[in-house]
This record gives sequence, structure tokens and C-alpha cells, in this order.
Amino acid sequence: MTATTPQIGKHKKVSLQYSLTTGGGVVVRAATEKAIQYVHGCGALFPKLEAALEGHATGEIVRARLLPDDAFGRRNTELLHEVPLSAVPPGEQITVGGTLVGEDEQGQAVTFRIAAIAGDTLTLDANHPLAGETLVFEIEIQDIRDATAQEIAQAAGDTLQRPDNRPDN
Repeated sequence: MTATTPQIGKHKKVSLQYSLTTGGGVVVRAATEKAIQYVHGCGALFPKLEAALEGHATGEIVRARLLPDDAFGRRNTELLHEVPLSAVPPGEQITVGGTLVGEDEQGQAVTFRIAAIAGDTLTLDANHPLAGETLVFEIEIQDIRDATAQEIAQAAGDTLQRPDNRPDN
């Protein structure tokens, strides 16, 4: 009897290393950072990225290109807000590219990126920093095994807690 090589499929625990660049070639994440693990089929990755990984085995390299609608979405101009500099609490660091935390109408914390400073007005952007970007993943599959029942339950629970069903990073 010969052993079969495990392939990525539903409820497999997958360890992988990846690099991520934008369609324009800007490096977002180098493959030298810590490897990640996830349970396949539980919504931890973008659906098109999971589909690209399906059926691949340990040691394989997978390249996937996701358009904005398949990743963090298009930039939404309604998420740009101009606020007076005087509305920012004293002591906050105010620099273009920096972040401020505010609240939405329901009192939930929202992170805004400072997009511009013009005179005494800040332009705050609540879009994900990669919204509107094509993303290019280069992924090395390092290990595949059956996920435990606890890992599956935890992965499913983590997905349910993310309102947009997208990765946190």
C-alpha cells in the first residue's frame, strides 16, 4: 500500500509561507516573515485564494492574482471624511499615513488612516489600506494535515466573528 500525498481540501490544517505584492509591484509582505497556518474551507482566506490553493500539495508554489473585488474591495469615497484638526484630542500624533481611532454611529471602534493634512483640516480614510489594489500572492505550501475538531470549530468561530468575512491582515 502506498501513502498518498496530502492535498489541500476542506478541513485540512495548512502551513504556508507567502509574499504579497500589489499589482504595481509594491511589497506588502515578504516571504521572510513568520509562516501562517489556517484551516482550509472555513473562510479564513479570500474565497478566490482558497480556490487557488485547493488540491495543491506540500512543497508546491502557488501564484494567485486577486482583483480588488476578490480581496478588500474597491475604494469607497464615502469612507473619506474631512474633519477639523481641532476635533482631534490633544496629544495625538498627526502625520500623513498615521492612524486615528474613532467611532461609527453604533459606537464601534473604526481605524482611520490620515490621508491628507491641509491647513487646519484632516482627510481621514476608513477604507482598508489595500482597498482598490490588485493583490499578487506567491505561496509555498509547507505542511498539510487533517485539522482537529477543535481547530475546525475555532476556525469557524473566528470567521463568524469577522463581519466582512475577510482576513484581518
